[in-house]
Amino acid sequence: MERSTFLKSLAGVGVSTIGLGSLSSCKPENSSVDPDVMPSHITGSSPDFTKIRADFPRVKEEIYMDNASTHPINIYTAAALHRYAEWAKNEVGEPWWPLYSETRQECKDSFAKLINADNDEISFARTTVEAENNILNGMDFKGGNVVTTDLHYSASLYSYKMREQRDGLKVKIIKHNDWRFDVKDFEGVIDKNTKLVAITLVSNVNGFLVKDVKAISDLAHANGAVLYVDFIQGVGAVPVDVKAMGIDLAACSTFKWLMGSKGFGFMYVRKDLQDTVVRTTHHNGGIKYNYAPWTDTPDPALPEISFTPGTGPRIYEVSYPSYEGVTCAITSLKYIHALGVDNIRNYVRTLTDRLATEMPKIGYTSITPEGNESPIIVFLAKDPDETMKKLRAAKIHVAMRFGNKLRISPSIYNNQEDIDKLLSILS
Repeated sequence: MERSTFLKSLAGVGVSTIGLGSLSSCKPENSSVDPDVMPSHITGSSPDFTKIRADFPRVKEEIYMDNASTHPINIYTAAALHRYAEWAKNEVGEPWWPLYSETRQECKDSFAKLINADNDEISFARTTVEAENNILNGMDFKGGNVVTTDLHYSASLYSYKMREQRDGLKVKIIKHNDWRFDVKDFEGVIDKNTKLVAITLVSNVNGFLVKDVKAISDLAHANGAVLYVDFIQGVGAVPVDVKAMGIDLAACSTFKWLMGSKGFGFMYVRKDLQDTVVRTTHHNGGIKYNYAPWTDTPDPALPEISFTPGTGPRIYEVSYPSYEGVTCAITSLKYIHALGVDNIRNYVRTLTDRLATEMPKIGYTSITPEGNESPIIVFLAKDPDETMKKLRAAKIHVAMRFGNKLRISPSIYNNQEDIDKLLSILS
């Protein structure tokens, strides 16, 4: 509802509009950034990445290339969050959701467009791991097994192994083959008792991007199983098409390549699997009392207490989502759509490709497959502590994971000068 329509509706029912004059005008003081208008330098076929760098003030502090851990928000998303804070401080309750904003459903629709899902296949989630657990809790694994890999996210693998220990669920974990896998590794492992195949689209360990998703999906479907994909390290950085790739279930948080906030994300459940293959585990719906004093005219044909269950993907949600998370996602998704995922991937590939060529020359062996298209590249460090000491002293922020694995994950605001400095420090 537009602000003017809303005010007229209040006046029409005798509600005073005094004090609502500033409704939908909440913007941070002294802010020149409009979160509703995307800048011209990210639109069109040739974005200006030199100007994109200024959209992320994080670059003023140090060279930051640890986006696989947490991606900074841009100035437009920050402005949206500031505007929300002003609304929450000054206008909350008139109404519960900001009238200036796009709706929560439009936020879901924007994400659905990004992954080529239908609008009624997206629900809000708090985290990727929680969403995956909700999916697992809603499935019937009696007499069945789960097939996954050792490149699946470790916190999720823990959930599977705990179910194996507690409930007897058989879990088959495929070991990687030189830090990668393909559909052949799943052949003979997926069988007629497999209920779920779970993979990570882009590995947080070495950035490996699975190219055989559709083939793995076809194999799963041929055996009566469904495919779950953790795509937190992929969505926003590489193209994702859940229909073309045969993905049945998926989830992601927004604080990585979706450039949003923590504690908020999305879950995708294919329409025909909703409340059938994947049941809801926390029951979203409403209660109605049909007796006094709840109603003056009880209907004798109805029970005293009735309930109406929720429908569609919202059955997987509990109460309200994070409004701050939705606010950030609306703007960050708008930014990503305007820039284009192909442009994002192609630009970042110029940085990771150079690292793939130059780092082995100075003694850092890559464990990321050659030609990989994700924004994450990982090298073995002979002396992890000394490597990180040098980088920290030079104000270069990357990650050292799993002992000696130097993970570098540049994004759209990084440039070749950042790579120059990193290579110089490590040489």
